[in-house]
Amino acid sequence: MNNENSDRNDGLSNLLAERVDANRADLVGQYQRILQESLFGNRALVRPNILKQVAIEEADAFHSFLSQPGFSGVERGEKLHQAGFNIGSVLKLSQVTCQFLLGHLEDHQFEFILETVDTYRRAVAEGFIQSIEKEHRVEMEQTRNALQRGAS
Repeated sequence: MNNENSDRNDGLSNLLAERVDANRADLVGQYQRILQESLFGNRALVRPNILKQVAIEEADAFHSFLSQPGFSGVERGEKLHQAGFNIGSVLKLSQVTCQFLLGHLEDHQFEFILETVDTYRRAVAEGFIQSIEKEHRVEMEQTRNALQRGAS
């Protein structure tokens, strides 16, 4: 029974990956649009001229998540944070992904789509948070070192 579910899920993941491939330009365009809409809520690192590349990389990352066992999305979340995006922009990308898939698949796949996007979203968010925590640790260490130098 468990093996049947695994085979079914693998088949659905492959179907989702095929749909992402077949409609890649549309997905990239939707990602780029949502990134442009949320541009000014991000840190100053995010420049308008990188949004298309970020959208392409997001489509590639999601496709990898669907087609490569073991690809979790954590690294993607780290990269999005390091590029200067805020968590709102990251969550909007997940929303676009879900809407995209729901528009390109059958109703009976609804539950699997939601679970898949949620799993990817959680992994990306985990990576994003890890990157924030790492950044805070570095800042705290720099502050501690500066205070120690000032006390000497």
